[in-house]
Amino acid sequence: MANIAALRWLPRGYDKAPVIQYMLVDEDLEYIIYPKEIVVSELKDNLRAIFLEIEKASGNRSYILRYKSITRSYGAHRRDSEQFHFLLNNILRYKNLARPNSRTASLLKKEDLKHFKRALYFLDIDCQARGKAFVAHLWAIALKASKKRVNDAIKEIWKKRQGIHRMNQKAMSKFTDFYSHLA
Repeated sequence: MANIAALRWLPRGYDKAPVIQYMLVDEDLEYIIYPKEIVVSELKDNLRAIFLEIEKASGNRSYILRYKSITRSYGAHRRDSEQFHFLLNNILRYKNLARPNSRTASLLKKEDLKHFKRALYFLDIDCQARGKAFVAHLWAIALKASKKRVNDAIKEIWKKRQGIHRMNQKAMSKFTDFYSHLA
């Protein structure tokens, strides 16, 4: 299995420059590149630097890139959001990483996001400390955790953290016990 890179474009309003948040995890969902956030100064150079870091950290292992971008107008950041989406897709095509389902359609909202954050916290992934809220969104992007798939994503992380490859009756009861603590 390949490493998974997650990338998120985040416009921050009229006065602040947008940021790119990213991380890289291995097939066991352990960090290779811890979640980072960079302020965009020169978009093309920033994207190149991110891809260079991901490729260097991956070594000779392949990786899958999953991302969240904004393709429609978004106030003052309309032009740079579209530029990010266009540049990222060009890089993905050039590096043969383009997949039809690599872009996340929507991020988790309210109750689903709270539920996912609680699960990440119990799985020893810090996303509740000040300045670390974006970590939950990166994990959601990496695991394609949509509103319908949030429980499957939680189960996937739990199985990897427990070292379980195939669910049996005992593992299922352990997962049910873990899941009951989230409510």
